Amino acid sequence: MPLFDNQPISVLAPMQDVTDADFMSVIAECGAPDFFIAEYFRVHEFSTLEKNVLRTVLSRPNEIAVSAQFIGEDEFHIARSINLLKKYPQIEYLDLNIGCPAPKVYRKNVGGGLLKEPKKIRSILNVMRENWDKSLSVKMRLGFESQDHLEEIIGILNESGINFATIHGRTVKQLYRGKVDYGAIKKAASLCNVPIIANGDLTTAKKALQVAEFTGAKGVMIGRHAIRNPWIFRQIKELKHGEKMFEPTLLDVYEYVEKIRNKIIMKNPQIRYADGRMKKFLNFIALGVDEGGNFLREMRHARGIDALMECCKKHLLENPSKPFAPEPYPNLCPRPNHEL
Repeated sequence: MPLFDNQPISVLAPMQDVTDADFMSVIAECGAPDFFIAEYFRVHEFSTLEKNVLRTVLSRPNEIAVSAQFIGEDEFHIARSINLLKKYPQIEYLDLNIGCPAPKVYRKNVGGGLLKEPKKIRSILNVMRENWDKSLSVKMRLGFESQDHLEEIIGILNESGINFATIHGRTVKQLYRGKVDYGAIKKAASLCNVPIIANGDLTTAKKALQVAEFTGAKGVMIGRHAIRNPWIFRQIKELKHGEKMFEPTLLDVYEYVEKIRNKIIMKNPQIRYADGRMKKFLNFIALGVDEGGNFLREMRHARGIDALMECCKKHLLENPSKPFAPEPYPNLCPRPNHEL
């Protein structure tokens, strides 16, 4: 399919409460990926297409397609939701989330919870393929608690008529802890007859391309590390084409933070606790500012947008030409529980 004409492609991962149309626009200004996937539409008995998510799917930053994504387990309402989606013929891609590791999600037997029930995955994909004649994909993990069902699920994907799949190289119960099993992604890619996109701890452009080569994946998906380093997709393209790779400084980081404030936070006055929303981004950005974690600690104690920006000026503009660390400092953590 045309999406995979220039392999490996790069994709911004869907992240709840992060990857809205405004954040995608900021990422596109720093260097757009080849493809976007929006936050999921929740599909259930009373669901509709949430307006903010629909706005993201229809946004097409830099004229790049944005895939819709469903999370749910009721085939009837999934088919109903597909019919709602068909009212927007410009939407060309639909993804099924069977990998979300959040306990509040998988306990409802959706997202990553479905990896315990391969037969249910088959049933849902059959309904989706019957009702959706455009690109259909899956975002998944290696399994729920183990990889015991991985080969069976890959077999289901092969039979389902999907166009590609993204695999995060951990189980659901691992959340974001522990090492990513790139060997398992490689095995899945060898068994799957559609393109696989590799996901999980792709901290730098160089590592992303190395993982693509090792696993045989036709693309790489980056989430949390694109919050930290929004230039990573630009860097991937530069390395692919043998060009000099852009290396951001703390001044570039400050300008990125200003874009987050102006184009995401302040643009949406309905956001409650704007400083808390801003910190969701800064928690990741801070991982590359100083090895001692001084910015991370001071930022977390700041109250209000103005205080946050003063903290950013102090730590990012004192030495603006200092290189931003290409890898997150290993002693720092964005969240105590390693979740987004």
